[in-house]
Amino acid sequence: MGKCEMGKTTQKTTHCFGFVILHYLVDEETTQCVESIRKHCASAATTGERYKIVIVDNDSANGSYERLCQRYGDDDDIVLLHNRTNEGFARGNNIGYAYCRTQLGCDYIVTLNNDVVLADDNCIRQTVEDYAATGCAVIGPDIISGKDGSHQNPMSAVVDSPQQIAALRKHIRRNLLLLHTHLYRVFERIKQRDVNTPTETKKTAVHQPCVPVKLHGSCLIFTPAFLSVFDEPFDPGTFLYMEEDILVLRCKQHGLTMYYDPRIVVRHAEDASTEAQVNHNRRQKQINYLRHHRDSLRVVERYI
Repeated sequence: MGKCEMGKTTQKTTHCFGFVILHYLVDEETTQCVESIRKHCASAATTGERYKIVIVDNDSANGSYERLCQRYGDDDDIVLLHNRTNEGFARGNNIGYAYCRTQLGCDYIVTLNNDVVLADDNCIRQTVEDYAATGCAVIGPDIISGKDGSHQNPMSAVVDSPQQIAALRKHIRRNLLLLHTHLYRVFERIKQRDVNTPTETKKTAVHQPCVPVKLHGSCLIFTPAFLSVFDEPFDPGTFLYMEEDILVLRCKQHGLTMYYDPRIVVRHAEDASTEAQVNHNRRQKQINYLRHHRDSLRVVERYI
């Protein structure tokens, strides 16, 4: 579990990748994520590229962390870290990122939700090529949703104005009131009867690399340009949600570029840990979603 070997020359010809998997409750998904990395990054060894997998457990209390320790505890390519409390998305990933950066000497760090799997062998090779060609700080792959097959990258506009924050706060207050008074479903039925209410459309693939972009947080690749500036990939003030907006604003402040590359492909099952936590209670899931968004807005506001 020591530092990845880099050779003794002053000019690096190989790279060390750290894959940070944030684990909570569902060890089957975490195992699938681990095995996808092993499968699709095995070929990197032929070119001298190296990788480590760091699993960060967010205080799972269902025995899943212990099962992961039994499965992977003796494996040289895996490090298991355990948080004594549930640190949420940002702080949980920050712990794994810091370990990769300071303890393993990684120069590229990939953060993945545990319900994400690599879909091809391109991740390491294409990342190195992208960084050499563009000097970008963060790379986002083509993320294919396991729910409807839609493509989650690149994302829509960034929340970066007081007007947008005010509108979101109003929306959150209204919906929380409706949920707490059990009137939300009535409100939704009324909206559905309104012929002018727009329906959601399935997001199609963007086939060309593009920049600048807002990237989906379920899989992010941080390059040496990012690691040289930031000790943490995410603002620790959030628990869940809006990390993508904040990341855009942080990079913008430092003149760093975010890059979308559809040649790197992952699949995202979506919300596995959240579903397990709330036992499929749709109303409670919506309340948690809105509360965390409300808290994250306060952090976004600091960057505007």
